Amino acid sequence: MIWKIYLINMMRLTRIIHSTCYFYKSTLDCTCVPCIKIDMSLTEQRIRQAKPREKAYFMADDDGLSLKIEPNGIKSWSYRYSMPNSTKRPRVKLGIYPEMSLKQARLARDNKKDEVFNQTEESSGILSFEKIALEWLDFKEKNALKDRPRSGVLELARKALMQDILPLMGDKEFANLKRFDLVQVIRHIESRGVKEPVKKACSYLNQIYDYAVAMGYTDYNLAIGLQKVIIKQRVKQHYPYLQTEDLPEFLNRLKHSQAHPIVKKALWLKLYTGVRGAELLSAEPQHFDLENKLWRIPAMHVKQFRRRVVLGMQVPDYLVPLSDQAIEMIRSAMDWSTGEKYVFASPRHAGQALHFNTLNTLIRRMGYSSEQLSSHGLRSTLSTILNDSGLFQSSWIEAQLSHTDKDQTRGSYNHAEYLNQRQEMMQWWADYLDQCMPLTIE
Repeated sequence: MIWKIYLINMMRLTRIIHSTCYFYKSTLDCTCVPCIKIDMSLTEQRIRQAKPREKAYFMADDDGLSLKIEPNGIKSWSYRYSMPNSTKRPRVKLGIYPEMSLKQARLARDNKKDEVFNQTEESSGILSFEKIALEWLDFKEKNALKDRPRSGVLELARKALMQDILPLMGDKEFANLKRFDLVQVIRHIESRGVKEPVKKACSYLNQIYDYAVAMGYTDYNLAIGLQKVIIKQRVKQHYPYLQTEDLPEFLNRLKHSQAHPIVKKALWLKLYTGVRGAELLSAEPQHFDLENKLWRIPAMHVKQFRRRVVLGMQVPDYLVPLSDQAIEMIRSAMDWSTGEKYVFASPRHAGQALHFNTLNTLIRRMGYSSEQLSSHGLRSTLSTILNDSGLFQSSWIEAQLSHTDKDQTRGSYNHAEYLNQRQEMMQWWADYLDQCMPLTIE
């Protein structure tokens, strides 16, 4: 009998304690059994139905988020967090309800949690891989010198970090990382059956560690030679490109495409010259010397030379000879973009170049899938046809495509190398395209 009375009293006491917790949970951080078992998360309905009282009170959500209801009926969001090595729990105001919804408040709380975590991390003197990786990405963005056409390169780097690298290594202490940790990242990406993301991850990890060494975060680069662990595929994958017999149909589709004229002109010039997308979209009027049939591309805009420029080396402009047809297309593009910074200016955003995906979007609208053709694949089309003609040396073609000289003993070739030969070659190429499809500038 005594035992039963004791049990009943304990149950009553529990209910009394929990009733108090229900109203004051945000300040007490209750761990009683009822609070643990009952989901106290807020809902939009509970928030709307909450009535003001004589005194302000809080309604708790999860992870420190709470809603304050004032006597005048105003409802505001706040986030409460713990200070390291302290009993203090500051409260930060996030916004007013309903201007800030429950979903938005939770997102604001998560962002604030990240800020608090980073501050805690810095104050503790512990550097995570994520902190250094994001610092490197910020450095990389600043070195882009606000070069909008290169935004695609930065987006790829950010995507690789967020999707493939940080989920596995982000929260680890940088000083404690081993070579094995980096290899595990590569193996994880390889498990998806992809190739390019693996190569890019190796490159980005190497760049991050180069940056860390330069900044004094570490004494050596753990990622040197990381590409040696990549499992080689038997079949080399290339960007999809057009065969010789496919070229007339492509030119016909391009000519009759309903795309914006400046986008069509950009694709035409890419086909005429074989330059990379970033080199094309970075073009400014002063880069062209049309009297001498030359396009002077700043080394910073050329994939092969950008790293040297960033390191402070003096690298001359890369010279691209222009055919008569290419010059006509450039003049036409300049007429369209008069007053803009870029020759191939965005028709939607003043002061910006076309987005790096624009050319591929045009190709898709022309009826080509990603397995059939990419804008980068047009470089392969040019290379294939020029090589198959038997009229031109491979070294001339490689120089036109700004490929790195395979003869490592020569280092960097003269950017004006084979210029006269390339001039004749590119005029032949433009005339060849004319034979496939007479061109009319629209």
